Amino acid sequence: MVGKLKIKNKKGFTLIEVITVLLVVSLGMIGVLSLIVQNIQSQSLNKNTLIAYQLAQEGTELIRQVRDSNWRAQPALPWRTNLAAGSYYMDYTDTVPHEAPSNPFGRLVKDANGMYISNPNAPATSDTFTRTITIEEQAPGILVTTKIFWLDHGRSYVYSLEALLYDWR
Repeated sequence: MVGKLKIKNKKGFTLIEVITVLLVVSLGMIGVLSLIVQNIQSQSLNKNTLIAYQLAQEGTELIRQVRDSNWRAQPALPWRTNLAAGSYYMDYTDTVPHEAPSNPFGRLVKDANGMYISNPNAPATSDTFTRTITIEEQAPGILVTTKIFWLDHGRSYVYSLEALLYDWR
């Protein structure tokens, strides 16, 4: 007779095995969920940074438009007309910059067409950007600094863009 092999019948998992499996699975899920939350926050920050860049570029282009309009005026105006040193706010509906009040200043809100317009009296919300355009004398031209301020998940951010404008004509 050949030796008999004893086989133990296991009827299920022990309680310790089940707890161990649940612990491993829950740790994995926590890691995945934290990556998802971080991805959503990064996506929001990237979107707002892109909007801030475009709003800063628009602010600089608006001042450039004022300079170019001075050249095209009949008779031509000095190129620095309406471009004195100071802090201003402006949007695409304006032909000249407006002197910025102390606070709030240059708050941008979306109009019915989805375009950002200046409304210094608008309440601050999570999707509100604020733009200040600062002009400084820097011989032989002017230094235009456009700053965009916004809040994202309770943190404040600033995007700044500088350009030197000259009377190159």
